[in-house]
Amino acid sequence: MKKFVIFAVFVLALAACNEARTPQTPAALKEPPVTDMTVTEARPGTEDQGSQFIDVRTAKEYAAGHAKGAVNIPLDTLEQRASELKKDAPVYVICETGRRSLAAAEMLNKEGFKRVINITGGTRAWADAGLPMEAPVAGD
Repeated sequence: MKKFVIFAVFVLALAACNEARTPQTPAALKEPPVTDMTVTEARPGTEDQGSQFIDVRTAKEYAAGHAKGAVNIPLDTLEQRASELKKDAPVYVICETGRRSLAAAEMLNKEGFKRVINITGGTRAWADAGLPMEAPVAGD
């Protein structure tokens, strides 16, 4: 009986180790997580050829001044306009403070985008860090 118990424990331990190495758990099947980056960490990537840099604020907020190189796709239109973006190229997402961009990044991630980066601190942090901005549009 004692040998049977030892054998059973051994078999269970072996099965547990094997299962831990097999990527069949729900966590292993999830999409890769969104990457958070500060403005200074993200800037070089936003300037790389082939990367995509989107500002998900409203058109009025964007027109009032935005990070240089950012293209405006407001959050409320992003799901419909996601096809304008390349799924295999990095997508850097910025908003005013980082909340809307996180929501946008998570949505893009669920839509199958391979590398989505949320810029923490948003446009406020970008400007505060002295990074290049595009000035407000005249008349706004």
